[in-house]
Amino acid sequence: MNKLSHGSGIGMKPNYENSIVNLSSSIAQAFGIQGKYPPLGYGALDDLDDKKNIVLLVVDGLGYNYLKEKVPSSLLGKHVVDSMTSVFLSSTGSAITSIMTGLAPRQHCVTGWFVYLREYGIVSRILPYSNAIDYNLLGSDITNVVDIKSIFEPLGENYSLILPQQIVDSTFTRNLTGNAHRIEYTDTPQFFDQVADVITNSRSRNYIYGYWPRFDAVSHTKGVTSEEAYQQLREFDTQLSEFLDRIDRTDTKVIITGDHGFNDVAKSNTIYTRDHPKFEECLTLPLCGDTRTVYAYVRPAKKDQFERYVSNEFEDACELFLSSDLVADNWFGCYDSHHRLQERVGDYTLIFKEGHAIINCFPGFEPIVMTGHHGGVSADEMLVPLCVFDR
Repeated sequence: MNKLSHGSGIGMKPNYENSIVNLSSSIAQAFGIQGKYPPLGYGALDDLDDKKNIVLLVVDGLGYNYLKEKVPSSLLGKHVVDSMTSVFLSSTGSAITSIMTGLAPRQHCVTGWFVYLREYGIVSRILPYSNAIDYNLLGSDITNVVDIKSIFEPLGENYSLILPQQIVDSTFTRNLTGNAHRIEYTDTPQFFDQVADVITNSRSRNYIYGYWPRFDAVSHTKGVTSEEAYQQLREFDTQLSEFLDRIDRTDTKVIITGDHGFNDVAKSNTIYTRDHPKFEECLTLPLCGDTRTVYAYVRPAKKDQFERYVSNEFEDACELFLSSDLVADNWFGCYDSHHRLQERVGDYTLIFKEGHAIINCFPGFEPIVMTGHHGGVSADEMLVPLCVFDR
């Protein structure tokens, strides 16, 4: 059985002293809120305490390497302070929850996009709060399974969120935002208009969080290296320039980052579970996590068969670890663990090598088809940028 470490050739371990979790701690500290994890040590953030407005814009899917290699001359590219790591898994579910709570997955226990909820005996898509098969929404109170709060809850109405119309009032959003001011938008110009309106119309000190998913959506379907993904980011960059002009001299710190990066995977390197019945028969549940790192729940009597099958059939695609080893090695975060952590990361973790992924298949449903994937530990997925602007 493999054991992953900082120096492993398979990829990069999150650094919980220089990550998106620590960024949230830095912002919280500026409002007098003490985070569990230490704040970042960058000089560009030293004056957060003095700013009337602190704005954090999260570009879903924006990796540091992509920004530096593909669009270095962009406005974003020119204002990169450094890189930070995402969390493990480098997946929207885990990462966005970390940004909102200031906690690592070890504490908030949102361990990926697909999360096993033993409480209800189902595999969920945790952010939409639906089941993983036909996407029907779960009718139960989400606090039964996501029982932590936002680190920014004490700010109340001085905490504003600018979110896509589809998620502004979702179960997950409402649970993690409390009394915060939630504002919807439908396109990129309106996204920046809404952020600017909060800044210019408020007399009190504010924290404004904005989430922009269009780069991620196109990267999934077309691939992060596609022209379509590039054009999405160019549009964001153009609108950002106009936004910064609009908020000039408002005593505002604008911070922009991603939640994770991407790794494109050819169809020939995508494993579909239905093509591996001897693998599936070892499992008690569908695979959880994401498509580049998955948690396997294995029948006790089939563990030897499972290990042999992965070693023999998936040797070129992934490496296999005991999930408990990754917990002990602080991949999911430091300090104390949520009491449900072990049940949400399964018996084994399969971490896929660059250019490889795995997709669950459910009888009667066509599996998802994607080019761009994330959730793995490649530098392209794990590193996100810290971009800073002062106005």
